[in-house]
Amino acid sequence: MSTTIEEVVAHRETLLEVEHDVARRDAEREELAREIEAQHERLHKVRATVLEELTKQRRVTLPRWPSGPKVHASLVDEDEWWSKMLGKKRAA
Repeated sequence: MSTTIEEVVAHRETLLEVEHDVARRDAEREELAREIEAQHERLHKVRATVLEELTKQRRVTLPRWPSGPKVHASLVDEDEWWSKMLGKKRAA
């Protein structure tokens, strides 16, 4: 009979240990979830900062259309200008 009582006591101790482990694992999961959320927030802030800096650099250094479409009519007749540059006389 004493062995049965000892086994029951030992079994209860292991159940308490299991309950303690579950509580510890839950706490660790919650802590990990908080850390991941903080990392996500930092990542979003860094991403926003990088995008902002890239946008500033593009605005300052590169025009959107380096040789792009003409918005207004040219003040010079391009055919005449090229004729002068190439030394060709224009037939009138």
